[in-house]
Amino acid sequence: MKAWLAFIVAGLAFAASGSQDLSACGDKFLLVGRGVRFDQAYAAVHPASILIVLPAKTVKSAAVRDARLLTALKNAGHKVEIVQQPADLANALNRSRHDIVLIEQADAPVLRDITVAGQAKPSIVGVLEDPSASALTSARQQVEYVLPTPTSLARILNLMDDVMKARLDSARRSGAGS
Repeated sequence: MKAWLAFIVAGLAFAASGSQDLSACGDKFLLVGRGVRFDQAYAAVHPASILIVLPAKTVKSAAVRDARLLTALKNAGHKVEIVQQPADLANALNRSRHDIVLIEQADAPVLRDITVAGQAKPSIVGVLEDPSASALTSARQQVEYVLPTPTSLARILNLMDDVMKARLDSARRSGAGS
């Protein structure tokens, strides 16, 4: 009797070792370690044309220099262009249409002097590194949107979507009002 039981257990173990996992659609993503990270699977609700303005090379720790930011924006479906401050900024704004300009908060006043010919002005997102509460309040009075850093890439992508949603809502209201 023990021999038969050992034979049956060995047969079941052998059969189980040769079987394949038959997961349903999407179940394989629920297994531990096999999920897709947010920044890899995120697609922008409203893809934007984003201009990233790099500050002078004397500023070493600029948040807009982060290579992960550029990669995350492109993976989300945004069109990204990078220019050096301030020489190429006016040319870039007049050369092509941009929805959002991502610029260090200290450099944001330069944008007020630049006129964009024949197109809607881009939304300005001022980037602040480790801001105090008073600096954050002051920045919000100077530019439309403020991005305090360090922050997660998911929050940055959500901010870009919020900016584009506000731009589209504003365009719809102005189009309906005319």
